[in-house]
Amino acid sequence: MTGLGTSNWIGHGEKYALVGLSVKFEGRLPAGITSNLSALAGTTFSVPAEWREWLGSIRAREVEDCNLFLLSKLISSAPGVLDAENQRLQQRVWNFYVGLLLASPFAPAHRPVMLTGSRQNGEIGLRQQRDFECPIPCIFRPYPTVTPDDVRLAARFGENLEAIAGAPITGGHWRLFRTLHVYIDARSTADIIDRIHQYCRCIDGLILPTAGRTKQQFKSRTELFIGPGHHDLMGELYDVRSAAEHLHENRYLEYFDRTVRLELARKEAIAEYIARSALVRTIGTDSLWPHFGNTPALEQFWALTPAERTRIWGGPFDPLAAIADFDPQYINDAMLGR
Repeated sequence: MTGLGTSNWIGHGEKYALVGLSVKFEGRLPAGITSNLSALAGTTFSVPAEWREWLGSIRAREVEDCNLFLLSKLISSAPGVLDAENQRLQQRVWNFYVGLLLASPFAPAHRPVMLTGSRQNGEIGLRQQRDFECPIPCIFRPYPTVTPDDVRLAARFGENLEAIAGAPITGGHWRLFRTLHVYIDARSTADIIDRIHQYCRCIDGLILPTAGRTKQQFKSRTELFIGPGHHDLMGELYDVRSAAEHLHENRYLEYFDRTVRLELARKEAIAEYIARSALVRTIGTDSLWPHFGNTPALEQFWALTPAERTRIWGGPFDPLAAIADFDPQYINDAMLGR
């Protein structure tokens, strides 16, 4: 791919939508991943001159720095018209991007960009551009490598999200999608306390704790996800969540304490990993969709016996895998907000 106007990755008369990312990527990708989704890596494109002034020179350079492109396209009878076809393509490539958020804790160098347009008369044109909020890097693992396996998994999750939206789930899928939305927002939330708060809300979205018993059930119901040996950890996570909820962040942030800040970094990574892993299991397993789609379904699920829930859910995952590479000696005070 040598340039947006000269590349052959979009055929004549085809419309496209893509998400461009500037990430650390290693490996080779096949041209097509699914019937609707493909990805290109290690390629570049140039922004057309008429868009460069509109985007601004700095943003245009950031877009041109993208090295991973998530793509959906189709043959159109009206390639010059911005219409429902473009909207469908944008939704598909958005789902692909969300799938990558679930597949990897990546953080790009610049804000991701979504572009849509078509190819006519040998030229690929842009009709619409949209920026996404930039995911925040993990303090101790700032820019992990995105791999071909991550991209393939992201495509599967993206297609599953489209399938869930159209699936005849009794009671619908509002709660599952709302929980996913909270997770997506959390990935780009600047403040670490607020990120922990939102990741814990994601977990709440899946365990449906009873009013008045939220902390107790935050510890007990998450046994399904992470096993029974982490009650103290989950109680501590819930305490941070409550501090953010009730504007008591001063307990952690008002005075700089390196030990406290390191523990927040550790907890943020664990909370993110639990929320993401639980969503990955739920979205990636179609037999779970009817149980986690909406509030009545969750009420029925959590009314089952522990053995019945485990049979439906499967085995637990290890939350401490999130901090396997946590090493405080490589974290300076400035990184912790001093």
